Order: sequence, then structure tokens, then C-alpha cells
Amino acid sequence: MNNGLSIRSIASERVAALAVTLSAIAFWLVILTFPNFFFYNPFETVDVVFRIEQIFSTFAWITSASLPLLFAWVRRVNGISAKPLFMVAVALWPFSIFLIQVTSAVRGLGFYSYLGNFPILALTDIIAPIFLILISKAVFHRE
Repeated sequence: MNNGLSIRSIASERVAALAVTLSAIAFWLVILTFPNFFFYNPFETVDVVFRIEQIFSTFAWITSASLPLLFAWVRRVNGISAKPLFMVAVALWPFSIFLIQVTSAVRGLGFYSYLGNFPILALTDIIAPIFLILISKAVFHRE
């Protein structure tokens, strides 16, 4: 009989937290691959609406790239489940991108057209958020 660590002995919450960790690493690798897409000065934008959306998206990508990882490992804050905070952190980035894309579409600039040129951005903008929302049940299994 094997008394060592086995896959079955690892709690599902830890496996889910590890998956969130890998998702965060992938998110940060995409950010570092496309620094001009993520690191910019929104105050240089002349259009006020787009400037506000860029400020929000800057806050959103930092939040979405960092906080789900924190909340996956620290699942309770002051005795309260961190699941609502996790879900908000996961949703901020895709929501901010959606707002920018709606504004772009209204102005005739295309709707998610950048994904044709840079399909890897679908990982941070669509795939990872959906994955994190789906895995949240396992992350917060006991909450």
C-alpha cells in the first residue's frame, strides 16, 4: 500500500487553485509578450470616452491577472468566502474589453477584430475568464 502523496489524496480545491495559478502564469506571459497592448498611458488619449475605458481596462487587467490567483489560495477573507471577489476579479478584464469593443464597433473600427491578427489574446480575453468561472466551483468547493 502506498502511503505517499497520490493524485487522489490531493484536495480538489488545491488542484483547482493550481489550475488558477497556471492560468495566471499564462495571462502574465501574454501580457509580457504584448507589452504595448497592456502598458500604455491612457491620459495620452485625446478621446475622453476611450481614455476612461482605457483607465478602467488598465485597472481591470491588473486585477484580473493578479487577484484570482490570490483568492484561489486564500479562499476566505475575514471569515467570509472570497468567491464573490474572485468572480468580480475574473470578470473585470473581459468586461472592460467588451466595453472598448462596443465603442470601437459603434465607431466602425471592428468588433474583436484584433483577434484575427493576434489570436493568442483570446486566451486572456475570452478563454481564461470562462475557464476561471467554470473552475470557481471547485476552487470554492467548501465555501
